[in-house]
Amino acid sequence: MLRVRMCAFARRVKSWSSVSLSAVGLTATAVHADYSFDSSFLEIGGGSASAEVAEQVKAMSQGQLPGIYRIDLSVDDRLIEQRDMNFIRETANQVSTPNGLFPCFSLQALTELGVDPARLKDADISSDNCVYFNRELTGVTYDYDFNKQQLNLQVPQAFIGDVPFEIRRKNWNDGEQVAFANYSFSGSNYNNQTGSRQSQFGSVHSGINSGAWRFRNFSTWQKSTNVDGNWKSVDTYVQRDLGNMMAIATLGESSTDSDLFDTISYRGASVASDMDMLPDDARNFAPVIRGVANGRSLVTLRQRGYVISEQWVPSGPFALKGLYSTSSNGDIEVTVEGPNGERQVYIQSFSSVPYMLREGQQSYSVTAGQFRPADGTLNSEKPSFVQGTYRRGLTEGTTLFGGSIVSQQYKSALIGFAHDFAGFGAISLDVTHAISDDIGTDSKTLSGQSYRFRYAKSIDLTDTSFSLVGYRYSTSGYYSFNEAIDARANNTLTPYVDETLNNSGAFSPYLGGHMKSSFTANVSQQLGSYGGMYANLTKTDYWNRAQSNTSIQVGYSFSVGQASYNVGLAQNSGTGDDIRSLSVSVSIPFGNPGSTSRVGLSTNQDSAGNASRNATFSGSQFQDDSLSYNVGVNQQISDDDRVLGSSIAARYNAANAIWHGSYNRDQNTRQSDYGVEGAIVATRDTVMFTQPLGETNIIVATPGAANVGVLTKSGIKTNSSGYTVIPSAQPYRKNKVSLNTDSLSDNTDIANLVQEVTPNRGAFVLANFETHNGRRLLISVNSSDGKPAPFAAESQLFDLNGVLLSTAMVADKGRVFMTGVPDKARLLINVNGQPWCSKTLDLSAYDLSETGIGQLHIRCDATLVTPAAPQGTPDE
Repeated sequence: MLRVRMCAFARRVKSWSSVSLSAVGLTATAVHADYSFDSSFLEIGGGSASAEVAEQVKAMSQGQLPGIYRIDLSVDDRLIEQRDMNFIRETANQVSTPNGLFPCFSLQALTELGVDPARLKDADISSDNCVYFNRELTGVTYDYDFNKQQLNLQVPQAFIGDVPFEIRRKNWNDGEQVAFANYSFSGSNYNNQTGSRQSQFGSVHSGINSGAWRFRNFSTWQKSTNVDGNWKSVDTYVQRDLGNMMAIATLGESSTDSDLFDTISYRGASVASDMDMLPDDARNFAPVIRGVANGRSLVTLRQRGYVISEQWVPSGPFALKGLYSTSSNGDIEVTVEGPNGERQVYIQSFSSVPYMLREGQQSYSVTAGQFRPADGTLNSEKPSFVQGTYRRGLTEGTTLFGGSIVSQQYKSALIGFAHDFAGFGAISLDVTHAISDDIGTDSKTLSGQSYRFRYAKSIDLTDTSFSLVGYRYSTSGYYSFNEAIDARANNTLTPYVDETLNNSGAFSPYLGGHMKSSFTANVSQQLGSYGGMYANLTKTDYWNRAQSNTSIQVGYSFSVGQASYNVGLAQNSGTGDDIRSLSVSVSIPFGNPGSTSRVGLSTNQDSAGNASRNATFSGSQFQDDSLSYNVGVNQQISDDDRVLGSSIAARYNAANAIWHGSYNRDQNTRQSDYGVEGAIVATRDTVMFTQPLGETNIIVATPGAANVGVLTKSGIKTNSSGYTVIPSAQPYRKNKVSLNTDSLSDNTDIANLVQEVTPNRGAFVLANFETHNGRRLLISVNSSDGKPAPFAAESQLFDLNGVLLSTAMVADKGRVFMTGVPDKARLLINVNGQPWCSKTLDLSAYDLSETGIGQLHIRCDATLVTPAAPQGTPDE
């Protein structure tokens, strides 16, 4: 372990050049077996001490010393993670490497990396639980670069298997026990020549986490000039994951997913698959790559010119699954390189639509409860219902799906399929049959069907993407569950023509009519260096209504240098006048290269004679761009008037909240807007005021170190106790937490600045960094007779209660570098595990600078003491 300690020692010494060079020289240079030197140069006390050092030198002649090293681990040249890895001495049966070390993986560790556990059932395992994988798995190799501390495993495809769900789930963290409130508040003041009005709105997402249980509530508050403020509860529920069912259970007030059916608000219970629990290479649809190999061959897959997979396959037909695709549509170039260098190259196209699953995968949901009408709606019905959905991925790129809703006055069933037609694209078709009772003034029973079609395709050759083209047609007797309830509440089949209801001010999403058909299309075309174009179309027709709702948007954007340009055309009809508009905008960088400041110019003109002109200047300030601002002037033009105005807006991402505000004025009006968003999080250890939370979050702990920044989000810093929260982590995935070294004070030292955590959904998982708060000292230790502390002796730093704070190794001339030294502490020097001397430190007695590395020269008696024994020689 001498080498491990010296590596750690070398990492701690940042600016102490002489000691660093000696430490690094000892750790990074392997002693050649043909040379030796007098071990008396490393004398640290004679007898067994000299023998131990001589043994270490002999071991170094065989390569690097075994032990635990922090390395970057890659599999097949793909970086997996940073971890502490135990290395043992290579045996004669293993391939020799320059450093002579073999990585010690347990069976579980190899399984987590994707190695098929069935291949390891007969593998040799050492006494310290290391699997000799390179004996059992022919072709598995490893490359350990000691100087860079990088380990790369090369694992042939034949040995790769699916990581068992139980193994992946063991790494998920339910997080800490917390209570939190995520809040948002905004308001505005508006003044014109006729009067003024004010309005405020607030919302609170609150909850409690206890183990895997999640208790949640969402409430809102609203107040305006003529309306008193009042609170309304929107959702209240408890939720947790169901382990091996790969699902989430919810009990209380919530809403169903809009997967196959429209969203339904309910009070009840549901169980639904959580597809995020799947690994990245299985979560989204991807095709099975098939081919034939003439001998053992290397199959290389490329998408958009990037290599996304390289796998060795045996001779004969092959089918590659578990592909990690970079998009949901496109062409995959397949190259099969045989043993003699011959190549087969072909293209396999694929596309997907939202319902598609990979072969063998399934998802389901079951909801039972009572319909929960939205606040302020016309209807007051609360029928009980049961809804179920199911999807299953079959072979050859096909997915079957279906579902049903059953209520006392409503029943529906849906069935459909989706298929990848390769070069043609992906298509899904489904039909829903519904029976609705008590509809209209004469309480009719109506039945009908709704047919839905979706299409998606990307053409890599022309870089064209049909991201989603969809058409739905419903017969006049078809009502969705929400439509049926609304129609019964309105007591009419044609609510659109009921002027009394239409002007009542009550909310109803179906007052515009009963939907007959809808068509949507989203198309984008990339033009390389010439920019890109897009077109979006939405058209909806209604029964008992002649006019359609139509929205068309077409745009073109391009860049010249650092300047960007946009042109857009839009047309909207159906809800009033038919309006067509043209918009043009340009954004130009301002200032030195790398500056965030930009000047923006835009104009908009519509067919009604209205126009607007805007000029803005925007930018950001501070190291992490936490303050952003925008100032501008504008002109509004109509047939009757021309109004000149100005505006200013700012947003500040503080560590404890996000603050924003704006002020707008023109010849006739004044308006100010303001708001704040943030959260309060309480744990067993602290209370934090943070930026707004996400569904899943990471608590960062640097105990005692305040204002430590993180690299993942602007403005986030630890509070006075050393805690903060990083919002919006990815559930069931490794999330990397990196601290900003520039934010560390001179008297703060953190051993490892990067950690990885894997939170469960909704968790507040802890990333706890080992933090040493105190001075950095280069201490020259001598005995009372002037003899320097022995080279390579162990130095231990204790507080006055005997708690170990840190350890280091003595370098040449009795010098030792210690971090996190408090004002009062105890220093103990050990040789061969036996106390050599002890010293009580009182830094107030020394003239030390507040920053940088301080230097001390101390004397101590060579007495046999322990940390809890007498304090040793007092300060001089």
